[in-house]
Amino acid sequence: MNTSPDYELLKDAYAIIDGIPETAIALGSLQTAKGESLAQGTICSPAGWLAQHPRFTALGLSLSNDGMRLRYQDESVPSGAEAQIMARIFSLQPTEADYLFGNRETYSLGDDSGLSDKRLWLREVREFLQRRGQLDKEFEERLETRMPFAEPVNPAEIRAL
Repeated sequence: MNTSPDYELLKDAYAIIDGIPETAIALGSLQTAKGESLAQGTICSPAGWLAQHPRFTALGLSLSNDGMRLRYQDESVPSGAEAQIMARIFSLQPTEADYLFGNRETYSLGDDSGLSDKRLWLREVREFLQRRGQLDKEFEERLETRMPFAEPVNPAEIRAL
C-alpha cells in the first residue's frame, strides 16, 4: 500500500487555486459567500473550491448545498474539520492535512504576513512540495512568474480622492 502523499494531485490543486481570483478565497470556512454563480460572488476556502472542481468531484469530493459540510464518499465533516477528508484525498498525514487545509492561524506566517489568503495557501503548498523534493523544473518556472502578494490593483478601478 502506497502511503506517500499524492504530490501530483496536490500540484493539480495548486494550479486550480492559483486560477481563482484573490478575492474569492478566504481561509477559515468552506464557503463564506455563495454568489449567483461560482464566478460571481462565491467565496470559499481552498478545500471548498476543490470540492466544486470537476477534477475533485470525479474523485467523490463535494460540498453540501448550504456550503457548510465537506463530503467525500461515505464521510461528511463540518466546516473547520475538512483536514480529515483532505488527508484521505491527498494521502496526507493528519498533521500535514491540518497544516495545508486548516484555518489561517495554522500556517507558519500567521495573520500578520501581509499575504492574501490565496497567496498564503499557495506559498505553504509550494514550501510543502519543496521540502519533499517534489518541485520539478517546469512547475518551479511557472511558480517563479508569480508574486507572493495579491495581484496589483487595476488603475482604472481606483477612484481619485
